[in-house]
Amino acid sequence: MDKEILREIGQIYRSVNSFSDYVMKSINLEKGQYQFLVRIKENPGINQKTLSSLLLVDKTTTAKAVNKLVIKGYIDKEVDVIDKRNFNLYLTEKGKKTCVFLDKEEKFGIGVFLKKLTEEQKAVLMEQLLAISDSSMEMYAELNQNNKEHYIDLINKVEL
Repeated sequence: MDKEILREIGQIYRSVNSFSDYVMKSINLEKGQYQFLVRIKENPGINQKTLSSLLLVDKTTTAKAVNKLVIKGYIDKEVDVIDKRNFNLYLTEKGKKTCVFLDKEEKFGIGVFLKKLTEEQKAVLMEQLLAISDSSMEMYAELNQNNKEHYIDLINKVEL
């Protein structure tokens, strides 16, 4: 049953992602760019390093996405007054209008994907997902501290 749980989580991720990618194409956003917009909306003035950490992506991915969003007119980059090497990110008017649509898309998705759950079931599911997320974030943190070989060794020791 354990591997079926992870497979279901993967299937949910792929279906939600496919739906979002389809919708995002209609507003000229590429795969995953909406996540950057939403985090900038939630954190006006965020810098690229913090944005990378929030989204669990590398700095290069963030730099590419940010540059594309600047070119498309969704966000502005402003030099940080304290550290001139950093840029703070803000939504433009176009970005703000787009985020209204993204909020509607999210609300629509919640209605579609969670419609068969009661409020009590949602609360239990959230608790369980947070436990899984906590475990996965521990591993993610270790991997980012260059402990990748450790995990390869652990995987090789698993008996089938």
